[in-house]
Amino acid sequence: MPFFDTHEKRITKIATILSRILEIAYCGAMICVVVMLVLVLVDPALPGRLGPLEELASRGFSLVISDAQGNLLPGALPVFLIDCALSLGLMTMVFRNVNLILRTTQGLTKFSQGKTPFQKANVRMLREIGIFFIAIVVVQWIFCGIAVLVLGPDKAEVSAGAGDLVTGILLLCLAQCFALGVQMQQDVDGLV
Repeated sequence: MPFFDTHEKRITKIATILSRILEIAYCGAMICVVVMLVLVLVDPALPGRLGPLEELASRGFSLVISDAQGNLLPGALPVFLIDCALSLGLMTMVFRNVNLILRTTQGLTKFSQGKTPFQKANVRMLREIGIFFIAIVVVQWIFCGIAVLVLGPDKAEVSAGAGDLVTGILLLCLAQCFALGVQMQQDVDGLV
């Protein structure tokens, strides 16, 4: 049994470190996108100097930003960058919560209630992760509509995926299972 305890601790430590790295990476990417958005808004000619851009995609959201002649569609790049910044911000929050759940389960946060995954804080953070994934899909669908309004229905070529919606729903279901686990653990602790 000691091998498995050591092995599990090692895996949990690696997962904790990776979740923190991904949180920082998504946050850095979001900051870069926001800087790019500001630069594009300050200097609208900037995208033309970047080289030929045809289509951009991020986390399932795809937008064609140039016409058949290769000319940049006015307003397309800011719409894409705003959607991208919001999606990256939500993913930053996902990995922040993943890191907090792992640390809370190990008893390493100030709000930990022991070394157990069945804690109210973990249930809340799991629910938040599910909501963040669903919010990514909602944001993408909204920006599909905004792209059609900004570019016009004849020029807008935009799509959004729904994979994060399924992930969000599954995480909300998992949060309910953990909520039941918290209740069962409280019942058992009350008996002892």
